[in-house]
Amino acid sequence: MNYVNYEKAIMLLHGVKIVGWPLEAFVSPSDITNIIDMRKLRDAWKSGACKWVRLTQAELDTHAASMDERQKNGEVVGKPRKKRSDAGVRRGKRKRDDKENAGPSSKRPKTAQRAAKKNVPKKVVKAKSKQPVSAEFISSSEDDWDEDDEELDSSSNGE
Repeated sequence: MNYVNYEKAIMLLHGVKIVGWPLEAFVSPSDITNIIDMRKLRDAWKSGACKWVRLTQAELDTHAASMDERQKNGEVVGKPRKKRSDAGVRRGKRKRDDKENAGPSSKRPKTAQRAAKKNVPKKVVKAKSKQPVSAEFISSSEDDWDEDDEELDSSSNGE
C-alpha cells in the first residue's frame, strides 16, 4: 500500500479510508520501530477499532477540494515521484521486432550449438538426440494365446 501518498493514491483513487488508526502518525507498519506500537496497531485491527470505510461521493468531493486548496497554498501533499534520469531527452521511434511474422527460426538446434561450442563432431550429437526405435512387429502368434486360454478353461471346468 502507498502510505506516503495515501490521500491521493488510496483515498481519491479507490474511495476508501482507514478509520480508527491508533498511532499518532500514519506510517507503514514496516516503519514502526517498537513492539508496543506494533501490538497496539495489531489489536486495533483485530478488535475492529481500526477498519476500512467506503467514502460517499460527497466526502470524496470535499476531500478532493481540500487537497486542491492545500496545494494552492503551497503545501506539498504526498511525496512527488522521482524524475526520470533521461527526462527531457528526445528518444527515437521504437523499432518493431517482427518475430511473430518471421516464421521458423534459422537457428541451429540447441544440441548442435552445444556441440559446436565443445568442438564435438556432429555425428555424436545426432546419435544422442535420436529417439529409441521400437520394433514394428511383435513376434508372437495368436495360436499360442488360444492354447493357453483353452487349458485355463478346461482346468476351471474340472475336466
